[in-house]
Amino acid sequence: MNSTILEVIKRGNFVVLDTETTGLERPAEICQIAVINPDGVALLDTYVHTRNPIPADATRIHGITNEMVAHSPAWPSIRADLLEIIAGKDVIVYNATYDRKLMHWSDEEYGQEHIDYKASATWHCAMTAYAEFWGDWNEYRHSYRWQSLSKAMQQQRLFVLDDVHTALADCKMTLQLIYHCCKALEGTRNEANS
Repeated sequence: MNSTILEVIKRGNFVVLDTETTGLERPAEICQIAVINPDGVALLDTYVHTRNPIPADATRIHGITNEMVAHSPAWPSIRADLLEIIAGKDVIVYNATYDRKLMHWSDEEYGQEHIDYKASATWHCAMTAYAEFWGDWNEYRHSYRWQSLSKAMQQQRLFVLDDVHTALADCKMTLQLIYHCCKALEGTRNEANS
């Protein structure tokens, strides 16, 4: 983790967010979302009713079916709760750009007015922070290689939850990963100052 995430953790005014989606390309939508606090307590954990059917390819990855979301709240009502939860917080997401993009796409699917999600909270990407921490440099792209959340957990010898690819499990794994890496980073800093 980089020093920015370390400072966020020290402040303690953060939440961890994750979504599961119907795909990677338009008209993909959010079909599950979770937000947890620094203690791992769920502040939001719900399926999301989608306007379009969930493709079989997406269901094979996260296991969420059309039947599971059929009687769930739709994105517009969840969005209001989400904005209240993240207001004024640091929001940590494993691939923050992707999750924000899917929030905008979900807004568009429901004809909701555009919201600048970055204006309501300060967003931090745990994936790019972990890439820097892991240090696998990509010479071609002149940046650190991204690692999947499951791979990052394995690299750090952390417990990978059985229900990987659910929004809540991914939030909990992200929280575990950032705490672990920040502790290691803090230990390195203390050794350097000794």
